[in-house]
Amino acid sequence: MPNVLSKVAITAAATVAGYALILGALMTPLLQRFALYANKFNTLFYHNINSAEQFGFCKNQVTPLNIRTLDGETLYAWHVLPVDVYTRNEQKLRLEDRPGAPVNDFAVTTPFKLLTKDPKARVVISCHLAQGWRTDTMHRLTTQPHTHVFTIDYRGYGHSSGSPTEAGLITDGVALLNYVLHIANIPPERILLIGQSLGTAVASAVALEFADPNNSLHPGRLGGAEEASLLANADLITQPTAFAGIILVAPFSNLPSLMLTYRMGGLVPLLLPLRPFPWLSRLLTDNMVDKWPTADRLRAYYDAFASRTELLTSAGGRRMGSVQIVHAIDDMDITYRQTETICRRMLGEGEKCSDGEGLVELRRDGRPDLRFEIVGHGGHNRIVTYSPVAAAVVRAFEDIS
Repeated sequence: MPNVLSKVAITAAATVAGYALILGALMTPLLQRFALYANKFNTLFYHNINSAEQFGFCKNQVTPLNIRTLDGETLYAWHVLPVDVYTRNEQKLRLEDRPGAPVNDFAVTTPFKLLTKDPKARVVISCHLAQGWRTDTMHRLTTQPHTHVFTIDYRGYGHSSGSPTEAGLITDGVALLNYVLHIANIPPERILLIGQSLGTAVASAVALEFADPNNSLHPGRLGGAEEASLLANADLITQPTAFAGIILVAPFSNLPSLMLTYRMGGLVPLLLPLRPFPWLSRLLTDNMVDKWPTADRLRAYYDAFASRTELLTSAGGRRMGSVQIVHAIDDMDITYRQTETICRRMLGEGEKCSDGEGLVELRRDGRPDLRFEIVGHGGHNRIVTYSPVAAAVVRAFEDIS
């Protein structure tokens, strides 16, 4: 018995020591970002993503391309044609020669012409390409009429250059939107942003950059010296802009609060063992270099149009700028309570937010429409392929309330 107790004690001590070493390592920005972004763990690593047919797309339905950012990074991107547009032009598309790599000039391709010459064309900006259920999401989105999808690998992911940071990923999202706005010349009322998990933080931050180019919640404006140079993004946002809407699937209110409940792979708690030691939890969360304050950014986005109410109505009279959030109760990675926190931050403590499965909608004059939908099923990843998300896309583009 003493030998057994001794082995148990040694194992417990080793476990605690290992956990302490991991937490200590996470105090350094480099390892923090390695753990947070997990950009080296690419589930598509063994696939040739320049050949999209292996993911169930039609021949030449997907066009790989590169997009340059203001700070000189190269982002690997996809443009995915809608199924209806592809089918009407299939013969020509199938004969188009592709290099087996990103096209040198997307503007001379048939898909670009089909996008830019179609007055009904709609664009979904999807954040992002490299992981999980994203290709299934694109299949679902592109079955909707005239609905094109643009998606990128953030810097440091897949074939994109650079290393991920909060300001860097915001820069990447701005670069993609500027490409669609100014190269493809798609008007804002025909553009929708959608993000899942980390992508919700990026989509929220990018939407705020366009709604209020001088907002104080950009990492550089918050005092991050290494991020300050990326503030040049605002130079390409010449005036405040509202898009058709934003759809956020399984978001989190901010990174420090998420880390207290987050379970890697839905199983392994990261900081949960520190709950009895709040001072130690605060020490770790206060030293996070990338905080992603999504709830604060969404509140700022909601308030940004109070003095610019004309932006919330398109030339055709359609309401613009809506925010729709979908979250599943059985999400084991990011608890749906994070969406409840976002709801309370955006609406104020006096407003009713869903407690568990349910729906909260709010339409006010001079403010973007809000919709918080907590569903029973879908988990953290599959939910993005479910009908509530597809319905949110239709709702945003067609102003269905």
